[in-house]
Amino acid sequence: MTIVYLDIFQNYHLLKHTFMKKFYTLTVIAVFITLYSNGLFAQASQAGLNQVELMKQFIGTWKNETNKDTVYTAEFKPYGNGGLEFTLRSVTKEKVWLEMKQLWGYDKKNDKIIVAGLMKDDSNLMLQATWFTAKNICKQVPLEFASNPQQAGFIVEFEIKSPDLVLRNEIVNNKSLGVETYIRVKN
Repeated sequence: MTIVYLDIFQNYHLLKHTFMKKFYTLTVIAVFITLYSNGLFAQASQAGLNQVELMKQFIGTWKNETNKDTVYTAEFKPYGNGGLEFTLRSVTKEKVWLEMKQLWGYDKKNDKIIVAGLMKDDSNLMLQATWFTAKNICKQVPLEFASNPQQAGFIVEFEIKSPDLVLRNEIVNNKSLGVETYIRVKN
């Protein structure tokens, strides 16, 4: 009787151990598949965004009067098949204090929009990487941080609220300097 009881006891623990081991293995596999597929879907959805088409949402003339006594006028014009020509002019109390020109072009290899710009009073060429993370969200960082944007000390985020309203948030060292509102005044 003792031997039968011991045999049943050992079989019970062996079965319990085997069941737990299989259950644990299946759970680990299920969790791994879930995490891996979420990562794949996130990459696929971001990679599935047509950066050139989304960039065209900016075409037109925009005004920003967020700052008192200052008007920023931004104009985006199509340039070629996959680019934009951008001009920015800022006037405070009827005095022009900022003029800038940029060329926005799509870089297929990196799936990003590369921006090259010059200010009228500065010979320093500005290079930036810009990309849409959603149909209405666009990020811009200095080009040297394109592959690792989390390291950038300067980030600009654009949120397209409607076809005629864009919010621009300038972030320096993870702190917003404030949100500017751009209103389309001409297509």
